[in-house]
Amino acid sequence: MRYFKQASISLLMLTALSFSALGSHAHKAERKPNLSHEQAEWSKAQHADELKHLAQRATFLQLENLLKSAVKNNNVSDNAELYLKLIDSLKDYPLKTDAMSTYLEARIKSVNQDTPAEDINALKQEIEQLIQQYPAHFLRSRWEQNLFTLLINANDTEGLVHYAQRITPNTLEMQIAVLNAELQQESTNNTTDKKQASNANTNVISRYEQLWLANSKLPNDAQLWATWYARGGRTAAKIYQKAEMLFAKNDENGLALLATELHRMTGENEDEKIAAQLQLLQTLIKTPASLAEFAARLPLTENNTALLKFAVVQSFPRYLRTLPENMKDPGFAPYAQWAKDWQLTDTEMLEWEIAFLNRFFDNESPSFQQWRDAEIIKLKADSLTERRLRMAIWQKTDLMPWLNALSDEGHQKQEWRYWFAKTIAKSDSQKTTEIWTALSHERGFYPMLAAAKLDPQTRGNRYHFGQPQLLVAPSITDETWADEFPKLKPALEEIAELRQLDRLGAAKQRWRFLLENLPTDQKKEKQIALSQYANQQNWFDLGVDGSIIAKAFDHIQLRLPMAYSHYYDIALKPRRLTLSKRKPQVSQNATSISKTFAMAISRQESAWNPQAQSSANARGLMQLLPSTAKATASHAKLPYTDEADLFKPLNNILLGTAYLAELNAKYPNNRILIASAYNAGEHRVEKWLARANGKLEMDEFVASIPFYETRGYVQNVLTYDFYYQRLQNKEDPQTFSNEEYDRLY
Repeated sequence: MRYFKQASISLLMLTALSFSALGSHAHKAERKPNLSHEQAEWSKAQHADELKHLAQRATFLQLENLLKSAVKNNNVSDNAELYLKLIDSLKDYPLKTDAMSTYLEARIKSVNQDTPAEDINALKQEIEQLIQQYPAHFLRSRWEQNLFTLLINANDTEGLVHYAQRITPNTLEMQIAVLNAELQQESTNNTTDKKQASNANTNVISRYEQLWLANSKLPNDAQLWATWYARGGRTAAKIYQKAEMLFAKNDENGLALLATELHRMTGENEDEKIAAQLQLLQTLIKTPASLAEFAARLPLTENNTALLKFAVVQSFPRYLRTLPENMKDPGFAPYAQWAKDWQLTDTEMLEWEIAFLNRFFDNESPSFQQWRDAEIIKLKADSLTERRLRMAIWQKTDLMPWLNALSDEGHQKQEWRYWFAKTIAKSDSQKTTEIWTALSHERGFYPMLAAAKLDPQTRGNRYHFGQPQLLVAPSITDETWADEFPKLKPALEEIAELRQLDRLGAAKQRWRFLLENLPTDQKKEKQIALSQYANQQNWFDLGVDGSIIAKAFDHIQLRLPMAYSHYYDIALKPRRLTLSKRKPQVSQNATSISKTFAMAISRQESAWNPQAQSSANARGLMQLLPSTAKATASHAKLPYTDEADLFKPLNNILLGTAYLAELNAKYPNNRILIASAYNAGEHRVEKWLARANGKLEMDEFVASIPFYETRGYVQNVLTYDFYYQRLQNKEDPQTFSNEEYDRLY
């Protein structure tokens, strides 16, 4: 209804504008009749097209609502003529195909086994005609699956078997329906070739078994299960195989369901034993701490299956998480004995030891620390070595033993090349300069930092992020693609209309389908051209997504578009607040936050997707939590109604920049601390600063941020900020501020 109202209002406005424009042109006609007439006709045609488009959009939305209501009331067929007339009125509307698809799906939902065969066949033909008419359309696979749904609803086993020979069903329900149909068909065939029938049944049961092994629960599989079981398919080995899969997924409910299937087995000596083992697995998932008793009480013997060993191996990391990190003198010896009792392989033993070291890495026990360091040197696992390097950085101890312990691959990382150069700076300044110079010609945070080290006066503000000039991509509308654009235009118009309807998720699905299914000839170039087109349409999230799909890493302007630029100008402009009985005051809520920094935060947070939503419920361009948004709105006296506001770009930017300003008040002009707090929370930043105790240089503090996500976040944001400064032609771009670079943390 909201869209219908908006469309109606737009129709009235455009009608008024049309009359106004025509009146104006008529007045000018006295002086320039020919030119005036052409302008009036063009304007009239433009307005007519726009009015028609708005009317069709309203019709499309009303049709969707009518069909939804008809499905609910089970009377789709009663008004079929009305729906078809509405669809016919959508000629040239970008989503007419969607309208037809929605109508056919509504009809499918009303089909059951009592529906006349002629109605089912007619509907089937309509779907097949749609597939034939639009063979490369995004919705093709959906229409193909609709045919399965139609045949399932109609209980057409013969049709299912026939259709499944051409198209693979993509849901479990459909796959099981096809297998049931094949099983039923084979059992009713009056074939004299018993061997052929047996082979067909064996194939059905084999495919069912693979589904059973891979899923915790299957729909409508009772007949298949019974047939499979009767043929001896359900063996102890297969129960254990499925149990391993479920245990690895931490699927306690799946294991409980598997245990109930044992009641269907009779006369098998191992039933009681299998049931007990499945119960042990459920206990280990529910209570990981029980591994200690389990591992010590039930060492591997001939009577125990490999399933229990698998459970012990898999449970160990979960068990470690039940132990306090700061426990007194953690030792690996008891677990080495478990490993021996359960006959772990060398690889499994190595994984246990790495898990143990990671759990207690920061434990302050001197004996543990000595053992830990010796093991890290011996194990040569880069994940542990890099963690030890970060510890050495914040403790300001010698890095060289840990740098030397890195693998060849680890040595080549930008970060460790930088630190190697810094470590040898006093003993070999020439080598340091060579390394930093080579690094400064690459792209990223450490190359930018190397440039700053080489030119401390300007802190490397001439850094060109690894390429001599910006690569500008031609749009798909450019003359270069004159032959290609007409082919792609219908799909682009669909995407545009979906975005107008705020269906950004559906638009993104079609965007990716379009880019990934381009012909192989000049595919990357076309993807880049389409991404440029997306940015020109203000589809910034799609432009970024396209640059990633195309791996267009050198096209910085595609990866970092000038998204919502005017909103940042508005949000960051000082606002005058009029307070009762007081003079107007200038709000300082955002005066110290740069536009490029705010845009860098947004790019890192959401890749410019205004409807982005994290697992923690952070929302929108700047990924604000509703609680943070509400508090910020109160402090900054900004409008905020509810969580839905965060999906509106301007609202989100106003609140996000205001929150950045609050952090800036706490950490003035220090983007490292602001970005860290924005990502991980102020309390964690205070904890990290307390640990650093005013002894760390900027690069040391960044490298020693404990959270992998926050460490990368800070590095990306500062790099993006500098890129945006260059892209916005800032006269004196800044890699690092005085407050960031010169202080001790």
